[in-house]
Amino acid sequence: MKFSRKPPASWFWSHDIDPAHIHDVMMPGMHLVRLSVYGNDKRRRFASISYAEESEIKSIYLQDIAVTDLDDNIARTGARPISITGNKIKDQLRFSLALHKDPGPKTTVYTDLNEAGLNQLISPQHRISDFTVYIVDGTPKYAAIVEECPGPSIVRARVSAAELEVHLRDNNLTPIRVRGFSEGGIRYFTAVAERVDVADWHWYDNLDSDTVAQKLDANNAYPFDLDTYRTEDDVHAVRFTVIMYSNHN
Repeated sequence: MKFSRKPPASWFWSHDIDPAHIHDVMMPGMHLVRLSVYGNDKRRRFASISYAEESEIKSIYLQDIAVTDLDDNIARTGARPISITGNKIKDQLRFSLALHKDPGPKTTVYTDLNEAGLNQLISPQHRISDFTVYIVDGTPKYAAIVEECPGPSIVRARVSAAELEVHLRDNNLTPIRVRGFSEGGIRYFTAVAERVDVADWHWYDNLDSDTVAQKLDANNAYPFDLDTYRTEDDVHAVRFTVIMYSNHN
């Protein structure tokens, strides 16, 4: 069974957001649906996606929270996490989240997962709504947000871009989240996919900001997912991994 996803009434995406100014993207009538952090220490910046939708959603965010403080901080907001991103600040892992105050499904955040642990989160009544990958002692680890609602999500871990594309197309799957990481000089991807009717979709990696905008325009699409990173060759260069869905139902 495929679930339909309606395009947002309007949207915008931002990048190069100073950590002290995330609130600047919290515009009236727009709901923050994705935060992605990139760079470390003084080079840290955020990218975001926001939608305008006909709902009473109130968006808030939590910034740079230690893993031991995540549950308490989330509980104090009275909101449900919908997006998670993480990186290190002075060699200490910190997470930032977008949250919604709305009557949506219950969500739970899990951290310190390996690939098997990420797969174990899914069931017919649970789906992975977002996840992030980070490196601990050279090993990829995952933090994920799980929703209590009909699934299931399908996880494909540690594959090349070509392998992921073939798997998605051959199995009639729609990518929901794609996260990349480098290991031994090779770039791998872990993705969460579902059977969702979005008319058409595309995903890309290693785009600069201008090319993201060009691809959105060329595909008549809106950004559903966005992840950001700095390249190992040039720590000042910002690259984007993007999932785009058609603006048409």
